[in-house]
Amino acid sequence: MGERTRTPLGLAVGVTVAVVAIALSGLIVGVDIAVLALAAFAAAGAVARIVTPVGRAFEVRRRAIDVGVLAFLAAVLAFLGLTTPLG
Repeated sequence: MGERTRTPLGLAVGVTVAVVAIALSGLIVGVDIAVLALAAFAAAGAVARIVTPVGRAFEVRRRAIDVGVLAFLAAVLAFLGLTTPLG
């Protein structure tokens, strides 16, 4: 078994705070905008996971799995944000 790297605590806290802030912004600016913002945040996370060196990225599983899950989440959220009448 290889050495397992962990997500830096500051990064984990920052991502959590950002997701909560985007979700709460749905109360102020509208749910549809918040859903699209979450989609953009997930897409940015996928890109960051591709280009960031190991040990500095938000790592959960292998890089391919992380990128695939984040890209799929971004696509689904964008689709729902653009097609579903919210709020």
